[in-house]
Amino acid sequence: MKRFLVLALLAGIFVLHSTWTLLSQTAKPARPVNSQKIADNLYLVTGEGGNVLLYVTDEGVILVDNMFDRNHDGIMAEMRKLTDKPLRYVLNTHQHDDHAGGDAKMLKIAEVIAHKNVRANLSNIKQPYYEDTPGTPIGIPRVTFTDEMAVALGGREVRALYFGRGHTSGDAIIYFPRERVIHTGDLFLNFQPKPGTPPRPPGVPIYVDSAQGGSFMEWSQTLDRTLKLDFDQVVPGHGPLAKRPDVQKFNADLVTMRNRLQGMVKGGSTKAQIVKILEDDYGWRSTGCPQSPPTGGCLQYQQVDALIAELRAGVPPPLR
Repeated sequence: MKRFLVLALLAGIFVLHSTWTLLSQTAKPARPVNSQKIADNLYLVTGEGGNVLLYVTDEGVILVDNMFDRNHDGIMAEMRKLTDKPLRYVLNTHQHDDHAGGDAKMLKIAEVIAHKNVRANLSNIKQPYYEDTPGTPIGIPRVTFTDEMAVALGGREVRALYFGRGHTSGDAIIYFPRERVIHTGDLFLNFQPKPGTPPRPPGVPIYVDSAQGGSFMEWSQTLDRTLKLDFDQVVPGHGPLAKRPDVQKFNADLVTMRNRLQGMVKGGSTKAQIVKILEDDYGWRSTGCPQSPPTGGCLQYQQVDALIAELRAGVPPPLR
């Protein structure tokens, strides 16, 4: 009897500790959310995580991405400042939780749409996969598309387009043809160098999520197809509003960097030499990064073996 009570007590302590750990991990306070008008009825919403677009129509609202789970209330409050119309659709650029972390809550009030590979990635998550708030419920989109999907609402149209892999296997370009605006998700980033930063060789601080089907080799081809669209303004996955020439330069710098790294790999450079170049010349972080578990700020380094293997092969890895 005493042994049973001791085991029961230990089990209770374990449950309480696990609950406390979960709550402590998910209790990060949400940062303030703000919006700015960038076109007729189209607003850029920023705060933390990835950029969000909010599109107001006479029949309801279309949202592109939704930051982290903890930002749900802030985004909804910002929406209510702009319109009394209900939220109808949420379009995901991809599945990472700084962009789609609020999907579980959004699914209760709207339809969430994403590329079919987003649903596949979330249904069977491959490691390493970093979550900013482990334990937060993952929302899996109910509606998916393969190449293209259009949402028509209130006399306006938004298109979700898939041009290939890059950051992940499910990156969508969200296109607003009337406004000549695109949201690229993390296929394009508009990070600005800090004042006083020494000049670096042409390159981009991208993260190829190989575990989630991303491809360094296909990335530029995907941007080439994106640049065939008729647009002026660009909402990047992170960073301030940009223009078409910014995407063109980003793509050119990506190709330059990739060609240099591929030359090093095929020329026999060691992993340590390549990692040093990535850190010193392109701003990728490796110093202080563990090999595992998945760690914020270290994911580029933690998947560098897959990146090197792709560069060595010279072709994209097969889509799993």
